Amino acid sequence: MLTTKQYRSRSIFLLSTFFVILVLIFLPLYPDLKPGSKTDGLTYMDNFFNALSKDSAYYVPEQLKRAKTFTGQTFEADLQYKNAAQAQQAVRLLNTNGFATTAEDVHVKTSGDFGKLLEAALTDADLMYHNDGQAIAAKYQMVDMDEKTAMFAWHNTLGALGKSLEKEGSGKAQMYNATQGINTRAIEPAYNYYQVELKPVRQNLPMLIFALVFYVAYTCWYGFGILYLFEAMGVKLDH
Repeated sequence: MLTTKQYRSRSIFLLSTFFVILVLIFLPLYPDLKPGSKTDGLTYMDNFFNALSKDSAYYVPEQLKRAKTFTGQTFEADLQYKNAAQAQQAVRLLNTNGFATTAEDVHVKTSGDFGKLLEAALTDADLMYHNDGQAIAAKYQMVDMDEKTAMFAWHNTLGALGKSLEKEGSGKAQMYNATQGINTRAIEPAYNYYQVELKPVRQNLPMLIFALVFYVAYTCWYGFGILYLFEAMGVKLDH
């Protein structure tokens, strides 16, 4: 049975070291995504786990196979956007990829090969996923769009196209599903993981295990510090 003094000493040691490490975690001492820059420990670990999860979020090849099944199948749609700015972005995006468009306020009318449209979106998504934003920016340089704006325009366009196809009924169900699948499994991951370095889990197991063990140990560290503090104060927990 520990004495009050021993409980107090243990609580002071555990809580003081806990907060010292906490300060170190929040200091910009750790490598950031941008080479040569530093960030805090929480952001560093967030980037680390994002890099691990990126390896399991690459669905472009399977979506490309799906898109090729629509090659030669034509479509004609009246796309509606949230505002005129998004509509104009869509016009520049579609024109650059060879699709004729006419725009009026928030409405964009376009037509062409449905499979080619999906393939164009997936080509950009693949470049974005592999952090080759410069290639996308160069492609849309003449229409003044950077890589993020282009991917945002693709997301809006496929979403608007999906809504247009949905209105046409069950006969367009496969086309509708294709637009939604490419948006959620290719465009969104490519955008969200842009500039994140891919790190295979197997090659980073030591760091992953350390992070998980440290999280559990650090939580217990604080918990026992509080427990010993209350014990030193004479607060007892009885069942």
